[in-house]
Amino acid sequence: MTGLPAAKAGGGSHAVDAGRVRAVVFDLGGVFLAGGPGEVRAFGPRHGLSQEHWDAIRQDLFVAGDLWGQVERAELSLEEFGQILQSRMAGHGVPVTLADALDFMGTPGEAGRMPLRQEIVDACLALRARMPTALLTNNIREWRAGWRARLPVERLFDVVVDSSEAGCRKPEPRIYELTEKQLGLPGAGLLFVDDLGVNLKAARERGWQTVKYDDTATVLGVLNHVIAQHPPRRGY
Repeated sequence: MTGLPAAKAGGGSHAVDAGRVRAVVFDLGGVFLAGGPGEVRAFGPRHGLSQEHWDAIRQDLFVAGDLWGQVERAELSLEEFGQILQSRMAGHGVPVTLADALDFMGTPGEAGRMPLRQEIVDACLALRARMPTALLTNNIREWRAGWRARLPVERLFDVVVDSSEAGCRKPEPRIYELTEKQLGLPGAGLLFVDDLGVNLKAARERGWQTVKYDDTATVLGVLNHVIAQHPPRRGY
């Protein structure tokens, strides 16, 4: 289809060619659900630890040491991770309870700290009437029931790829390959919406188009452009 120009995605994302999109893949936290990373950044100071010391712990737990990655691949339990976080905080003279450690960013099942963005739900439903949609989420076993209770998963997605079920996580190449396989489409036909640049970069390396979730209006502009470029699915 022709007519409208390619939509521009914000946050440093590339221009999106809506005409070649055959399926749209969404992240969960940071896209459908607000919050998450901001809550993590605030955890240390919220409990009396300096931002500098907390940032060092956070880097080790969530980036360099891959401990959180182990939880998202279901290789380590959330409780085990919480105990490690407790120990790191205590090492800086800031004791926290295990319950506080496990609540370092709230949970995807908690509406108060991770509110649902209904506009994204509505856009996803409109997209699914035109093409397949997928959820690609780094998540954990212990949160599965909570977030699934908040989203009409069966109505929203043809495919759900959850790191804690797949045993791999973004930005590892295998989870993108698995998503392509389950959708039955090559990367060149996929559009991916995520709030983390490292996840989008890995997708682009496989030929996916990407949109970084910096603000709702920009993302909706891109998604609505894709919707306008595609007719309803036959028999849907």
